[in-house]
Amino acid sequence: MIKKIPICKVEIGMYVYDLNCSWMQHPFAMNQFEITQQDEIEKIKRAGIKEFYIDTEKGINVEADAELGALPPDIPDADQNTSLTNELLRATKVKQEAIRVISTIMEEARLGKLINVGHIEQVVENIVLSALSNKDALLGLMRLRKLDKYTFEHAVSVSILLVAFGESLALSKEELMQVGMGGLLMDIGKSMTPPSIITKPGKLSKDEFAVMRKHVAYSQEILEKMQNASEIVMNIVIEHHERMDGTGYPMGKMGDDISFHGQMAAIVDVYDALTVDRVYCLGISPNAALKKLIVSKEKFNQEFVQKFIHCIGIYPIGSLVALSNGLFAVVIESGKQGLLHPIIRVIFDSTKRQFITPQDINLLEQDEKEMVKIVSAIEPGKWRINPADFMDYARYN
Repeated sequence: MIKKIPICKVEIGMYVYDLNCSWMQHPFAMNQFEITQQDEIEKIKRAGIKEFYIDTEKGINVEADAELGALPPDIPDADQNTSLTNELLRATKVKQEAIRVISTIMEEARLGKLINVGHIEQVVENIVLSALSNKDALLGLMRLRKLDKYTFEHAVSVSILLVAFGESLALSKEELMQVGMGGLLMDIGKSMTPPSIITKPGKLSKDEFAVMRKHVAYSQEILEKMQNASEIVMNIVIEHHERMDGTGYPMGKMGDDISFHGQMAAIVDVYDALTVDRVYCLGISPNAALKKLIVSKEKFNQEFVQKFIHCIGIYPIGSLVALSNGLFAVVIESGKQGLLHPIIRVIFDSTKRQFITPQDINLLEQDEKEMVKIVSAIEPGKWRINPADFMDYARYN
């Protein structure tokens, strides 16, 4: 049962359900956790929290006269769309915690330990809550990656993208939880793949690729040992390398033999992999990656591809774009009323070939005399421009 209690009644052993404040107002990486030491109680008090919610089924209860009431139906409030700035700090904590948890889980899987489902569920719930509040925060942070953490960050990014994609398809919150978990666990089997293959700075040989493909079977084995791994999670993990024309693996499924969620995951997995640098190749622009998904029409469900584009935009966050006035800009926030009208940051004069003082423009709110529009996407590498250097998200990462 969820109960609201005064801070004076907090005890070690209680399970915090909600701290009754904004994520930015407390020092914890997670909203829900068991209180295991006095220092955590002191942190709650120092945060100025006067009352909060506990889950009596997961932790110790409190005397009947100390509770303040049951949890209101709108706590926590995740459906109210918050500003990008307000959501960024929470999204940063979500991303950092997700990377920490998936790296720990993959190490535990490598050692043959059972997976802690509770940790995964909490991380995914935080991803869902942040995405429902303002998906641009997570999608923007997703563009900031580190080469040596590719496997972990890919898992987190795929989870984020699947949740955002699912939300745009009007999936229920429970289904969003499942697709998010599937994305996070998609490549857990790579914990059993030799590091020399995972980090090889060149094309894999035929034999090496055969070993790499085994990560799907390893993932399936690991998930089968978990309690209550849902059909959605299993489908995403097993089918994300399947292709509509039957050229995928491990089973060579075709068309609608691939599940709804497996088809979603295939698109998201490839998109994310194409847009980031890896040990053996440089990433391409988000727009170029979307074009590859369209061109590969026999491999991916094109109806889903179009819906995915509608979800993240024709020019996704982090894209470098050319404007009608000869300037280049970075997309920093998605358009709320159209795919062609995001918020951009102008950074470069292509005629003079020099950087300029950054200026933000909302393409929907322009002065008619100075109106500009996006004419094309630009490959950043050709101009030696790193869009991430001009995104506010970097200061939170």
